[in-house]
Amino acid sequence: MVKQVECKGAKIGGAAATVEIVLKELERRIVERDAALDGVLVHVVVADDFPAALVELGEAPPPAGSLMPTVARTLFRDSGPVLVMEGAQVAAALGGEAKDMARFVHLLHSELWRIRLHLDALAAGEESLGAWADSVFDSQLRPVVEAMRNEYSVTRRAVWSLPGESDLMLRHLMDVVDALPAATVEDVTVAVSEDDLDGLFVRSLGRIAHLVQTAAHAQGYLAGLGRPLEAISAELDGILRDSFFGAHWGPLTEQLDAVFQADSADAVETARQHLQETLLAVFVSLGLLLRRAEDGGVWIEPLTPSRDR
Repeated sequence: MVKQVECKGAKIGGAAATVEIVLKELERRIVERDAALDGVLVHVVVADDFPAALVELGEAPPPAGSLMPTVARTLFRDSGPVLVMEGAQVAAALGGEAKDMARFVHLLHSELWRIRLHLDALAAGEESLGAWADSVFDSQLRPVVEAMRNEYSVTRRAVWSLPGESDLMLRHLMDVVDALPAATVEDVTVAVSEDDLDGLFVRSLGRIAHLVQTAAHAQGYLAGLGRPLEAISAELDGILRDSFFGAHWGPLTEQLDAVFQADSADAVETARQHLQETLLAVFVSLGLLLRRAEDGGVWIEPLTPSRDR
């Protein structure tokens, strides 16, 4: 259970006693429903200045434009996990409407599952890249595969606390799917004009990682709810299936479920490999061939000419 709650900053500090009581009570109620989360978190820091709190704890703040969480982040220290939360987010939950509290409960619930899954991975010896570390090519893609796996696992398990008005990140997913082809064409144009294939790989990997992590986030919710996308919105289902990403949605549904259900190290590794194959197929759908170079590194090339060629 949570034993230590620190409130840093004048604003949140004024409500420190209330924050501590509420956080401990919310955690207790969540654990009543999800016993696997019992004891995963002991220390919480709530700060007016979220980036400064991260720095104070020895962690670099999320860089500008980063996809990393900006309102809650767990740091894993030798003494145990430390959940850092933005004070404004906590204050809004305490002083807002019921829907604000519902969103906060789901945020806390999700973070507890992130911690549980990370600790389980450590216990299983999955904290390193393992055999993947021997290949530069694989080690570039493994973090994306793992992020997909983790995002899916969290949202699928935390679905019972999902607020009723949530759109499951589906609208954001559709926005990313809609924007990515044109953004990729622009990236290719710049890379060709500047002879910068390394830069093209970095930019395209970042964009595609965002896409597939968002997809895994939504897929976890859908699996937890036991409803396909078509049952949630026939309109969005049709738009997605007609997009470049449509061909990958079904395989991802099966592969993410397979890695979630895997009951052995071999089964997990097989599911990871299938996810990596789909990741490479997404590159191809965007007109980019990503392959293993002769030296084991990464080779990327456009499959279609840029607009300037």
